[in-house]
Amino acid sequence: MTATATAVTTETSSGRGLPPARLTHRLGLWFAHAYVLGMCATIGGAYVFQFGLWEYPCPMCLLQRMFMLLSALGPAMIIARSRKGAVGTAEFASGWGVAVVAALIGSTVSASQVLMHIVPPDPGYAGALFGLHLYTWAAITFLVAALAAAVNLVLAHGFQPLGSAQASPALRAAGGFTLAVLAFFAVSNLVACFLLQGVHWQMPGDPTAYRFFTDLVMSRNS
Repeated sequence: MTATATAVTTETSSGRGLPPARLTHRLGLWFAHAYVLGMCATIGGAYVFQFGLWEYPCPMCLLQRMFMLLSALGPAMIIARSRKGAVGTAEFASGWGVAVVAALIGSTVSASQVLMHIVPPDPGYAGALFGLHLYTWAAITFLVAALAAAVNLVLAHGFQPLGSAQASPALRAAGGFTLAVLAFFAVSNLVACFLLQGVHWQMPGDPTAYRFFTDLVMSRNS
């Protein structure tokens, strides 16, 4: 009995003995790519404000970026697993479950920041895009992301990838690209946090400069 179960498990993980991949299986994996890249693009838009318009993110802004990265980590796990073999229902559900939980927690952070600046004549923090501040857009993004991830959980049986052996060549090539993009934004966000906070234990609630560089200049002038 044990030997038979082991053989079935080995056959399933290697991609053999699986039914032919339907269009929905490929679409499910493509959607995981779109989810990860969409979260990264949202953070990229925040980078435009930070490095292009010199608007420094506050600690709550950075916290929202971190939850976006955590939410993207769930489907990224599915993408990474699909490159090695079939993605089981439990693995598929776990990946999108991480996305849902991180998005919901991130939405509470965004909503908290919205409520902090909702009473007039508070102008809000930093600039706005189409009349809405970035933390408001973040709240909308988190709620839409949580809904999208929940839909994938409902349709898990038809959307779970059946493995790299049955994926299209384009999907296999896209896997490495998407994971590399996520890694880049994770590392770059960590570097941005370090430059803003420097070697201090706390970051100012309303930063006006990169403390790492200001501390470096002050140490040279002293």
